[in-house]
Amino acid sequence: MPSNPSSSWLNLQNIYYSLNSCYDNLNWSIANLYTDYKVAISGQTTLLALSSKHVPHPNIIEIYSISGDKLWSIVYNNRPEDHIVDYHFRNEDLCLVFNNNRYRYYSDFKTTFNEYDYTENIIKLENLSSQFDSSTVSNNGHYITDLENNETEEVFQVLEVKLWKDYLVIRQSQRIIISDLNTFTNYEISLQSLDSTQIHNICFTSTTNDILISYKDTVIVCKVELLFNNYELIDQGLTDGPFTSVSPSPNGELICLFNDKTSTVYVINNKFDRILLEYNTSDESSIPYQIAWCGGDVIVLSLRDEIKLIGPGQSSISHYYDLIEEDENEDEFDLDRLLRGNTTAPIVTDDQDLSYVIPILKTESDGLKIITSNKIQFLSRASDSAISLYQIGSSHPASILLDCIDKLAVHSSKADTNISLLKADGTLLTAMKTCLTVALEEFNPFWQKKILKAVSFGKAYYDDGYYNSDDYLNTLNTIRVLNQLRSSSVGIFLTINEILEAGWKEVILMLLRRDLHLIAIKVIESLKLTDLKSLVYVHWCCYKIRKEANSSDAELFDLVKKKLTNDTSVNTISMEKISQVAYEEGRINLCKLLIKLEPSIKQKMLQFLKYEELELALTESIQSGEYDLSRIILLYLQDTLTLSQFFRVLNQNEIKESEIVSDRLFIGDELVGNLWINGIGKDDIDTLEAYYTQEDKIIQLSNTKLKIFIEEADDTDESYYKSYKSRLQKSINRSNIKRINKLYQHELDILELQKRLGETYLTNFYNDKAISSILVRLIGMNQLKPAAKIVKDFKVTPEKYWNLVVETYASAKEFEKLYGFITDINDIANVKSPIGFQPFVEACFKYGGPKDHITNYIKNCTNIDYSERVKYFVKNQDYELAGQEAFKVKDVRILRDLLKYNLDDQVKTSINEYIAKLGY
Repeated sequence: MPSNPSSSWLNLQNIYYSLNSCYDNLNWSIANLYTDYKVAISGQTTLLALSSKHVPHPNIIEIYSISGDKLWSIVYNNRPEDHIVDYHFRNEDLCLVFNNNRYRYYSDFKTTFNEYDYTENIIKLENLSSQFDSSTVSNNGHYITDLENNETEEVFQVLEVKLWKDYLVIRQSQRIIISDLNTFTNYEISLQSLDSTQIHNICFTSTTNDILISYKDTVIVCKVELLFNNYELIDQGLTDGPFTSVSPSPNGELICLFNDKTSTVYVINNKFDRILLEYNTSDESSIPYQIAWCGGDVIVLSLRDEIKLIGPGQSSISHYYDLIEEDENEDEFDLDRLLRGNTTAPIVTDDQDLSYVIPILKTESDGLKIITSNKIQFLSRASDSAISLYQIGSSHPASILLDCIDKLAVHSSKADTNISLLKADGTLLTAMKTCLTVALEEFNPFWQKKILKAVSFGKAYYDDGYYNSDDYLNTLNTIRVLNQLRSSSVGIFLTINEILEAGWKEVILMLLRRDLHLIAIKVIESLKLTDLKSLVYVHWCCYKIRKEANSSDAELFDLVKKKLTNDTSVNTISMEKISQVAYEEGRINLCKLLIKLEPSIKQKMLQFLKYEELELALTESIQSGEYDLSRIILLYLQDTLTLSQFFRVLNQNEIKESEIVSDRLFIGDELVGNLWINGIGKDDIDTLEAYYTQEDKIIQLSNTKLKIFIEEADDTDESYYKSYKSRLQKSINRSNIKRINKLYQHELDILELQKRLGETYLTNFYNDKAISSILVRLIGMNQLKPAAKIVKDFKVTPEKYWNLVVETYASAKEFEKLYGFITDINDIANVKSPIGFQPFVEACFKYGGPKDHITNYIKNCTNIDYSERVKYFVKNQDYELAGQEAFKVKDVRILRDLLKYNLDDQVKTSINEYIAKLGY
């Protein structure tokens, strides 16, 4: 059985630090990691990028998981004018910086990258400093002379590269360049007021936008305001430099400075006015190779075969590593001290003794990762919960509960006594909660299981109300996921705090980078992260399209479609990214097929437009009712196609998808042409006439011209009647086509009617172009007899007239007039409505008609099923009549359903009597 976790804790001023192994054996054969390799570490310490230190510029960069598995490699052909100068991670995206003013941004492990110029369209920030202004400009840059024109120009050599939040920061001799990795916008901070030879390094605070510049014997704070395009340089007035290392704490409150000439480490506050710690390292086993923070108040030195924790008051504690090779005289001859110079790390030579471990440190938000050639460790402050649970002699309820598990096997009665004490004190729930918290923090599966077993034991005895087991189940599932991620084959070793800070989405993206789709799905299902499932499916589909180079478009489409349709929880996945990958791979037909699976109509059309599939976009926009977009597409087609090509588009009743799908999109009734004519063509009479002439549609041309003339006529002009009548008569005389003359004559009859009605009612009727509009106006004026005569003269169907009456009166809330329309004709019970009485009922419901009117209308709905009448009565709250209707047909189910409503006693009694009479 593993020993108690507290036995290995490091005690620094009564504060406990836990040093846990993440991986005790790494899956690589690297012997001297620090000495032989330049190492870049990803944001959450899940990846290591390695390149040899024994070449001037790296040409091979290998990416490993922190368990030592190689994931991919980058091979770059270096040249003097184009070589890699540095590389860093942004989360798990790798940035390569070149000496030719460019950098590459890799977004996956498959060499997918974009390349950018970090001097292109650069925005020069304004210097607000009074202390460092243009009057102190230095000329210590690097210059070359062009032999052809004898002109001198400055060469900007890359001196330092850092990754800061979402920014790539590049220091050159006379400037600092900041490139925003979200927008790829470049900013320049001028350093001409500083002597570049006296700038030792730069670093950044995590909580502000400040750049700390180690300059001469001091530190200059550069306050950057990208939003306002300015910066300010503030000298902090320190005198204990030069500082070869500047490291702000994770919370930004403290800053650690190291002067390698005096071998002194300083810790000061972020206002630079108070020294909190001064520690001399000259008596250590070596100079510090690296200095990093563990939490907000402890610094850690990376020494030879050792890490040293230094806390307030110069108190310290060390953890030692076994020597790779024994060297008895090592203490007598310290090569490191002989090699001390102006850098924090010793110079590596072929003769140097490399038989010791040099730990590489990486500060995390909740601790410190320690990386050596053969193991990965995590150093963190022991939480209060862990101390309460693990510390030997602890009387905390959680510790007592955990102790019950040991006593169960040999002293079950003592376990029962302990649990009884916890119940009596009312601390059992506290004990279980503390155990669950520590279980999530724990790395060792043995202790995880033991703690969960203790919680399960406590659950069985918890009787002070209902215990919500969701906390236990969620913790159990989370631990399973954490252990799966931490396995050597996956190599994503994260603490629960790191995951909660980054978010589970970031973890899923890490798995997808490694093409671990099945594990990603299991994580999502275990933790019920259903909103992240679409990420997995989209990545899997893109992965398949890129990988299956020998599969046809049809095969890949079937594969993608089957994958997306088998899981109903991902029916709303956007196809934008998947179709884009297909397009990038040169699979144009597959791209079109995938767009057809897009659930959003708008996105589907936008994707067709993106890939210039205009006819397909037109088809989709018309079918979906997006007529505004359809008109825009038609205008674009009209401008870009020849007339014959454009008329072919207008005249097709059916648009095919170039044989990319088995089903065909059908648009009937010449909808494309009609849409263009009514929306665009009427304003382009020449093109319209050419279209109708080509299609031999003379009648349609004449009819359309007539409509255009009517729309353009001045209805308020008194001469309208004479001018319009004259044009109609001339048109009749010129035309020899009976159908056309009939249309003109009908229009002439309407004109005469408009004149007659205007004279009768002393109002303008010329605005009412159609007979139906005239009828609606007369109905609204309650002139039903003249309206009835027009119906007869112009052969309007009774059904149309009655519907106009119903809609006109109901929409105007003239319900008495509507009711009178029926009763004036006859008694409502004897009226034969040509449209039935359902339209009356629906209109009254829609516009809030009187309840008694609606009841009478429902009673006369004899042409519908009794169940529909019951629904109408219920909607009108006529529960008594609804019951009578159901009783007539002996429908007990409806009668019982009526009892569910809020009925008054009399109605409820009546319905119960109906049910009893039916024998139920």
